Amino acid sequence: MSTTSTAETDRPAPKVPAPKAKKSKPDLGTVATSYGVIIFLILMIVVFSALLPETFPTFDNAKAILSDQSIPVILALAAILPLAAGEFDLSLGAVLGFSAITAIAVSNVGAPLPVVILACVAVGAVVGTVNAVLVVKVGVNAFIATLASATILSGLNLLVTGSSLLVLGSDAFGALTVTRVFDLQVVLAYAIVLSLVLYYVMEKTPFGRYVRATGMGRDAARLSGVRVDRYLSASFIAAGVLAALAGALLASRGGTAAPTLGPEFLLPAYAAAFLGATTIKPGYFNVWGTVIGVVLLAVGSNGLTLLGAQTWVTNIFNGVALMVAVSASVLVGKRRRKAAH
Repeated sequence: MSTTSTAETDRPAPKVPAPKAKKSKPDLGTVATSYGVIIFLILMIVVFSALLPETFPTFDNAKAILSDQSIPVILALAAILPLAAGEFDLSLGAVLGFSAITAIAVSNVGAPLPVVILACVAVGAVVGTVNAVLVVKVGVNAFIATLASATILSGLNLLVTGSSLLVLGSDAFGALTVTRVFDLQVVLAYAIVLSLVLYYVMEKTPFGRYVRATGMGRDAARLSGVRVDRYLSASFIAAGVLAALAGALLASRGGTAAPTLGPEFLLPAYAAAFLGATTIKPGYFNVWGTVIGVVLLAVGSNGLTLLGAQTWVTNIFNGVALMVAVSASVLVGKRRRKAAH
């Protein structure tokens, strides 16, 4: 017979406090992965400012860096479109060069500014379409297809310029980049606007999601109903148009175009794109990470130049940056996939 009283049995069970969830401390590896590029950029600024207090940390130098990198930013933005879709476009530098030459040639025959811009956009769209047909429809490897396009454009550069420097003779076209906004060249405003537009397209629209889905796995994307060929083609065409706009702005700003113009812009663009894939949204090619990558390369080159380094040092810096950026991007991708499983 139980000796427990009725009052004891009816008493509600005491409430046991739920264990508090442990707050996960920021992992050093996660912080380094997400913000390593930004941290390195800040460190470079601090070091160069300490070494060059009279020249580097000045408003005039900052303005020069931002203005000079506006066009490389646009080309780097062009690069991330095919990259996000899982392909490379090695013709972007050549598109920039041929577009600059086209802009000056068309402007010098008296064409108004809208016609010059349309001619440049047409150049980019045509080259992008050719690349898309070769890669998507014919099945040519993107490296080979876009390298062939770049080689053809280099030949056309020599044809149009007669193997000599082409000089702009139109004040109307030159005025496209003469205006200043808040004491900064208007070309910087163009770069900011294009960055905002591409950010919205890539992050806020179905187009951006489908392009990324294409790059992450085409078979899986097809099974999900994504029209992979359409979005891959669109990425090549849009990249060509952006590269052509960069060329038009370069021609307007510089006023000249050499027959060899273009290829030297390609490596920094890809270095910035891969650096960008390791920050802001690690593992993904993204707009603001790419912009930070361009600024990092520009700060490094500017600081080294002010220190008196020769040109080859800057080239080595860009090459090392590309190697590190690609390696870091691969490691970030592996880390992300491991975390997903």
